[in-house]
Amino acid sequence: MKVSNIFNMAIDLPKLAFLQVIQPLRLAMRKVTEHPETAQEMAYLVNTSLKHEIRAGFTHRFIPLMFVTVGDRVFARRYSYNEPSWHSAFRAAPLGQIMLDKTIVNIDASVPEDLEKIVSDVDQAYADRLKKFGARFLLNGATEPRAQQSTIELTLSNA
Repeated sequence: MKVSNIFNMAIDLPKLAFLQVIQPLRLAMRKVTEHPETAQEMAYLVNTSLKHEIRAGFTHRFIPLMFVTVGDRVFARRYSYNEPSWHSAFRAAPLGQIMLDKTIVNIDASVPEDLEKIVSDVDQAYADRLKKFGARFLLNGATEPRAQQSTIELTLSNA
């Protein structure tokens, strides 16, 4: 492990622990928000939500997963590479749902057509989000090549 990673972990762990302790209280005080009608509203909801979850289809369980935004676009990446996975389920059938705090949103999930062009912006969004939550030590895994190749874009669905 690099010295910078150890240093980042030493700095970030107290912040991360504190946020994990108070998150249930903060979530309990949140209300269901209005369903987003536009990509901009969905990106805002992603950026202001404390808890992100995803499920492929409409009957699977929700699993925790961090989403990031680039402009009005929403992205997710794998952090585990076991199969079957939410990622492979979405590659087979793109419909699903995300839960942002207490609000459930129907989504379509697909590989971005401009993945090679947008990947560095998505990497930066992950860096910013992980730093905000005190988890910079996870950045290498979030931006490694196989994570980059697993990037999925989440868009509002009409389903």
